[in-house]
Amino acid sequence: MGIIKICSYLLFTLLLISCNNRSTKDNISALGLLGILGNQTDQTLDDKFQTLDDKFQSLKSTTYYRKDGNLQFQDILIEYQLKNLLEGSETIEAYLGNPSEISFDLKTKTISGYLNRKEDQFQTNSILFSFSDHTKKFKIILTLKKEGKIISYREILSTPPNPPTIPPNAIALPAITYETKRSLIGGTEYQVIRVKFQLGADLSQFIKLDAYIGRPTIIALAPDNYNVINYISATYYNSSSNEFLFLTPELNSSYKIFVVGATTDAKGNRSLDTIPPPPPPSPCQGSVNAPTTIGNCSTHCLVVDLAGNQMSYIAKSNIESNLEYIYLDATSSTPSGGSGPANFSWTEHESPIGAGEYQTENRTFDVTTYPHACMIISSYLVKDGPSGFSDHYINGKVNVP
Repeated sequence: MGIIKICSYLLFTLLLISCNNRSTKDNISALGLLGILGNQTDQTLDDKFQTLDDKFQSLKSTTYYRKDGNLQFQDILIEYQLKNLLEGSETIEAYLGNPSEISFDLKTKTISGYLNRKEDQFQTNSILFSFSDHTKKFKIILTLKKEGKIISYREILSTPPNPPTIPPNAIALPAITYETKRSLIGGTEYQVIRVKFQLGADLSQFIKLDAYIGRPTIIALAPDNYNVINYISATYYNSSSNEFLFLTPELNSSYKIFVVGATTDAKGNRSLDTIPPPPPPSPCQGSVNAPTTIGNCSTHCLVVDLAGNQMSYIAKSNIESNLEYIYLDATSSTPSGGSGPANFSWTEHESPIGAGEYQTENRTFDVTTYPHACMIISSYLVKDGPSGFSDHYINGKVNVP
């Protein structure tokens, strides 16, 4: 308030002097005095917002180029050294932003307009930022905070990295082949595709070997004939198994695969188109229609009949005399080995055994209640007598309508 009163008084005095026809020289002197007082007022305000102490010994920014698929990144490494060791309540935080947008307000001790913020939590004297546009320049503000308040800061501009020069396409990769099959992994069936170089190929000169898989009409080489675009997935060359490996749950799909390789001064590529593996044979492959006979009934057979919706089967054996023991059974199962549509049946005889036909009980089931396309039936025969012990086994597949 004192300064304001003085200024008002001087303005009044100046006007009074002018009105009393004082000289121009005297008027200028009065204005000069007012200006001096005004500068003193500004200086007093600035004293409230003094520049923070610089507690950083050094600050360095290094950028690295990184490519991940179709994206090109820049990794910005911020390295710093402090003049003194951090105290318990002090932390280092860095702010990254566009040079024209990020700023530090000295009066409020706050940073605005930043894109990302990271803390050196493990006190490695470094902080790493990554950005998906490798051509941009950034400003980084590094701060030292004590109890959450900024007590020192420094600014630095990053320089975009230079992408590595891709060598000319002047090398021929060895020929490649592939194998594909279906395989059950963790309860899910996959198409397994293995891509290999020709037997005996010398790969020692290559510093990079990768393979990419995609839809035949979509995946493509970039104009440099080295990078691959619009692919589904990529993999590296496994030198221990000597192959590139792809797994896909699409069992019936065809793919195009690009293999790219680079030496220290050249690059090249190979490609091939795959055909999906054939489906596994049907579990009912080889089945016959009823009525049918499996085996030879003069010795051992299974007889299957069908009447309307009722299917039946029975095991038979023609036995010569003088046997001491005979065992005969008939059983059914699903194509996958589960329980069949009818119960197990068997018959057993001991001496005296006369010559003739022996058979199991007839088993019948309703085909409309059986969900599978076929059934597997089998029979086991055991004979023992003066000629010694013998056994015989027969089985077959029968379509179930």
